[in-house]
Amino acid sequence: MLTSSTRPFAALLKSSVAGVALISAAGAYAQTAPSSGDASADQALQPAPAPTANGQADGQAGSDIVVTGSRIRGVAPVGSPIIQQSRADLTESGATSVNQLVQDLPQIVNQGVTESSRGTSGGAGNITYASGFNIHDIGPYATLTLLNGRRIVESGSSGGLPDPDDVPTIALERVEVVADGASAIYGSDAIAGVVNLITRRRFNGVEAKAQYGLARDNAYNEYNLGIIAGHSWSSGNLTLSYEHAGHAALNGRDRSFYRADLTSRGGGDYRGFQCASPNILIGDTSYAMPGLVAGTANICDQLKNQDLIPEQKHDSVMASLTQDIGSRITLTADALYSRRSFSYHPATTTATLTVPDTNPYFLLPPGVAATSERVQTNFGGQAPINVSSGYSRTFQATGGVNWKMFGDWEMDASYTYGRNKSLSRSLHGINNAALAAALASSDPDVALNPFGPNSDAVLGGIFNSVFGAPGTNKQQQGEVNFSGSLLSLPGGALRMAIGGSIVHNSILTGLDTGTLDALSSMRTHSSRTIKSVYGELRVPIFGPDNAVPGIRRLDLSLAGRISHYSDVGTSRNPKIGLNWEPIEGVTLHGSYGTSFRAPILTQVHGAVSGLFVQNYQTPNGVVQGVTLSGFADGNPLRPEHARTWSLGADIAPPSLSGLTLSVNYFNVNYTGQVNSILSDLSILQSPSSEAKYADRIVRGAEAASLIQSFVAAGYPVFGVLPSNPTLFVYGNNVNAGKTLAQGIDFQASYRMGHFRVATNGTYFTKYDTAVSASAALTDSLNTIFNPPRFRSRSSFGYSDARNSAILFWNFTNAYKNDRVTPTQTVDSYSTFDLHLSHQFEGGITPAGGLTLALDISNLFDADPPFVDIPQSPNGGGGFDPTMANPIGRLISVSASVKF
Repeated sequence: MLTSSTRPFAALLKSSVAGVALISAAGAYAQTAPSSGDASADQALQPAPAPTANGQADGQAGSDIVVTGSRIRGVAPVGSPIIQQSRADLTESGATSVNQLVQDLPQIVNQGVTESSRGTSGGAGNITYASGFNIHDIGPYATLTLLNGRRIVESGSSGGLPDPDDVPTIALERVEVVADGASAIYGSDAIAGVVNLITRRRFNGVEAKAQYGLARDNAYNEYNLGIIAGHSWSSGNLTLSYEHAGHAALNGRDRSFYRADLTSRGGGDYRGFQCASPNILIGDTSYAMPGLVAGTANICDQLKNQDLIPEQKHDSVMASLTQDIGSRITLTADALYSRRSFSYHPATTTATLTVPDTNPYFLLPPGVAATSERVQTNFGGQAPINVSSGYSRTFQATGGVNWKMFGDWEMDASYTYGRNKSLSRSLHGINNAALAAALASSDPDVALNPFGPNSDAVLGGIFNSVFGAPGTNKQQQGEVNFSGSLLSLPGGALRMAIGGSIVHNSILTGLDTGTLDALSSMRTHSSRTIKSVYGELRVPIFGPDNAVPGIRRLDLSLAGRISHYSDVGTSRNPKIGLNWEPIEGVTLHGSYGTSFRAPILTQVHGAVSGLFVQNYQTPNGVVQGVTLSGFADGNPLRPEHARTWSLGADIAPPSLSGLTLSVNYFNVNYTGQVNSILSDLSILQSPSSEAKYADRIVRGAEAASLIQSFVAAGYPVFGVLPSNPTLFVYGNNVNAGKTLAQGIDFQASYRMGHFRVATNGTYFTKYDTAVSASAALTDSLNTIFNPPRFRSRSSFGYSDARNSAILFWNFTNAYKNDRVTPTQTVDSYSTFDLHLSHQFEGGITPAGGLTLALDISNLFDADPPFVDIPQSPNGGGGFDPTMANPIGRLISVSASVKF
């Protein structure tokens, strides 16, 4: 285990020298060139600057720049395309968070770990409502997120992913996305690609911004207040930024398209039987209150009043320091602190109660004899809502040194420490022991009346169960990298990078249960250490000095990384890349590599190993089942593996200086994916869906026996166990998934004078998946909870020195909802966003004055397309939260000023 910041560097230096023999690999930690922190609006929806013949990016200062995707300073990655969003894109998008900005990219899919979509893989553990990135829907844990090229400490009680919204948006310079396998460059997690958040350095002056947005019906609002200040001196700079941002909750009762009864729109009726007006069950016969006529039942919308989006607010502070020591050594330091709080209001608590005839409120239908009955009810208007609330606090600091050694050789070394502490807690769950006692009691003063009303004392003694899920993630990372030229070839300089890193991750997680005055706590600690060596070699086969017709430039990149994990063994990942410029303005590129992802620590040892009582939708109505979240002694998991390759072209014709085109074909073969179905309550909605998970579904007497065995083993139960359970679901993590994804990413932009038209999109040609060992690889493309075939974001706009007017068009094609029979076709979805801004001439300061902006998201207030899926605690109920935003039209105004 790492015990100080000195040990990693000593070990790294040894491993780096040994790595010279690799002629292989590396990742990139990108940082911005010295600038004021502002980016040109011309960069919007365009690729990163194309490399020139010498391997440098146009307009960049040679070795002062490290580009995402390469360890060699001054060169862009070979074979892999870069999608870049600039500071201007952030301003023009109207986004109030980093996640909102990046989610605008069609390559990023809203599946899994986001605050509004938690029903797919990875979402069940996101109980602190963080947001993450998911490139090409390969999986939320298959995208690596970096901050200035370095890993960010994981967040939440489950860990596994950092929260990009910890970074103040006002501190962001640009975002670079490499949508290509990159484990040879970065190690674990970079299977689908990398998102690198690059912050503003060497900023001079002061800039402040205030933004407020309001939904058309006042049901939702969001806000952002930020300030950044910097000061430079002859040998360095200090930049500080602060941001206070957040948004209100959006509740289901504020959106008419969200409901259980979808029959008026051609869908199913997914209302349940646990209503404020109860039903009495005697055997298999239902008697609805108040008439108690045999064969009748009350039905109701049980989840209408839950939040679709939780309330969130956060405060973030970031500092960056740069100091030159002479002409050869530069010291850098970055520090980030963020505190995010959340509050989520679930639906009213429901239950099916077994009531004995000893209960003083026992009530039988006329003419019926029985010694017990089951009562389907909910406690709306009686019991308190079991609100989930909590926080996530992140601190991360990095110290680095750059040493210009000799020639163009440079050494970069850094040490990063990160810590995230989080808690998700609810205080008003059902206390099963107290409930059973209150139902069995014959004393009217302490017995529970299942038909209501009940005294505060009785309800307070039952709805006092605490659920707490704390987590503390820690990360230490030491890294050293050497890069420079080895020798001169006819095509240019043969350049190389070698180095190594040591990363130590740990998580302390657990579960608090019981009541506030009798709390029981369990804690689990897990950790791993990863030691890596890498190398990268860039071979300029053809360049300006030896170009021939048809080959103006030809560059080859060879990269490789060897990583040893203390708990899952050794991984060796190569990557090869090729850039070919046949004529001026046209670059063809391709890459091939392997990637690797170790299961996150809590996928092996979960934060909560227990039984959850959940309502599953079936073709015959709601069935109550019991779901296992994980095994107490850990889930037996293996590492995941992938093979990735890509081919593409970048075109910038010299005769059309304002035109840039980019197209890239990607192919990902991903096996052994870790997934779980803990939060997917629609797996039984159709026979075909159930068949996919046959190895994880147990019914009948065997289900009851399994449930009893877990209860006897001490597994905690969340919810009221059915008196005669017939459904058990293994919701724990397993190495069951496989994905074969193929498609095309494209970008195009054309500027003519002050006018610009641009588009960015992804077109999938194949997306085959297998979700369990019992399921064959099937075509999942363009089906619900999988990527649509085509998504794009296009824009047309005008901008000059002081004015900007841009209209954005977001499009998702029609897709299939195969969770119902017959399969439903979900309509395509188009929304339009408008950005208008004006900078006042001769404003209040000489540095730039005042800029006012108006942003309208979903300009025409388009409702999400209808989707026939039931409600769940994670959305649904007539719309697909992974593809559509329930907010509607959002009008934002902002003001920014520079001093």
